[in-house]
Amino acid sequence: MRRPGPLLLSRLGLAAAIFVFFAAWDPRYASEGNAYAITEGFVNISLAALAVAITIICGEFDLSIPTVALVAGVIAVQLSSHGLLIAMVVATLAACLFGLAQGVLIARLRINSIVFTVGTFIALQGVAYILTDSRTVAITDFTISQTLSARFVFLSPSSVIALAVFALMGAFLAFTRYGREIYAVGGGRAEAVAAGVPLWRPIVVAFTLSGTLAGLTGAIVSLKIGSASPAIGFQDLLLPSVTAALIGGVSLLGGRGTAVGILVGVLTIRFISSGLSLQGLPFYVESLAIGAVLLVVIVLDLVGQSDRVRARWRSWRTAQLTG
Repeated sequence: MRRPGPLLLSRLGLAAAIFVFFAAWDPRYASEGNAYAITEGFVNISLAALAVAITIICGEFDLSIPTVALVAGVIAVQLSSHGLLIAMVVATLAACLFGLAQGVLIARLRINSIVFTVGTFIALQGVAYILTDSRTVAITDFTISQTLSARFVFLSPSSVIALAVFALMGAFLAFTRYGREIYAVGGGRAEAVAAGVPLWRPIVVAFTLSGTLAGLTGAIVSLKIGSASPAIGFQDLLLPSVTAALIGGVSLLGGRGTAVGILVGVLTIRFISSGLSLQGLPFYVESLAIGAVLLVVIVLDLVGQSDRVRARWRSWRTAQLTG
């Protein structure tokens, strides 16, 4: 079994230190009830963090995740009368197909993924309004919400699903050919192509997975709360997801990151949010604390990868001068 690297150990140490700090500050923090609150909040951003992380590892960026989750959530709620399984599967499959199409277009047409996904973000917002006729849609069978939120010690079916998906994605990235290709392309495209990796395939796989995970996020969250609204949606989903991925060790330069690290990053955010919420502090204090942790992590990350940053900068300058 591969031993955890120093980066992952440092992230685990950070998460543990935050947990111990808040547990010592407030006895309620280490309670079973608060542990359940942490894992339920974990579900809301964990899969989206994994989605955005996969594209960053591949050297791309998917900004459409919030509206993919929104449309999937709308579909899931509208199909909830057919049962929990059908609603979740159809909504997730629709998001998967969208991610596949998006990946094919980006890879084949060589379009900048940030620019392209800004467009699809806006377009899908419009799709959500069309599907809902600009109204909030709600489920009629609230046993679905109760099922997803049913408490078993400090877990629920929705948090178990999220953890299972993390395990599957971790195995996929670490042990499959397609996962290794995502790392290779993100770490150095010229080197990957020279090694015989088809550039289009990892990009298509990454965006297909991103769409699937975003869709599953939207389906789970919308079915849990029992409604979906295009006016509210998942606009606040992207920033904490990216933050969790970066805290978890995903490199902005691509080619680095693990599912376990992302999991730790999400838990780090949840530990901070839960600890400050128990004290009744305003939301902006939570934002400041998470932002401070993120800035420290990014600075340490860039310092640790200084040689790679300089190489990327020289490559960019050369392309500008010769272009």
